[in-house]
Amino acid sequence: MTDALIEAYGDTLDEAFENSARGLVDTMFDLTDTMTNTNNFSSLSSAVDKKEIQIKAQGFDLQNLLYDWLEKVMLVILMEHVVLFDFKVKISEKNFDDYHYLLLGTAKAEDQNLEKHRYKLEVKAITYHEMEIKEDREKNRVTIRFLLDL
Repeated sequence: MTDALIEAYGDTLDEAFENSARGLVDTMFDLTDTMTNTNNFSSLSSAVDKKEIQIKAQGFDLQNLLYDWLEKVMLVILMEHVVLFDFKVKISEKNFDDYHYLLLGTAKAEDQNLEKHRYKLEVKAITYHEMEIKEDREKNRVTIRFLLDL
């Protein structure tokens, strides 16, 4: 396997970006509880050693913002040796010289424990290839697609 195509949804753009980060984490780690065969994202919220991490991303358009957001999420995971969960995002439009969008995000983090957070796949890079952000205002639905280079 050399690539993974991730599709995330949300009722708002903020929620879709939160779920995109969750899709990235789920691609990197197998968080399935082997006893109950359920995803452990919910059990991460009760983690004892959790901390909150703030992540700021910016972009000249929404695709550039998504790229910067996901890249920063991945870098935090790799540099801080944590598993991120419970993402909260607020996207604002700003008119600055270098960018138009600003994302202020937070995530809960738990120190990586390879017995609990089994590493699934190594993500080499976030890519722009096949990246899409579609907003359907009639259905209150935002769909995000992006490709991970594995």
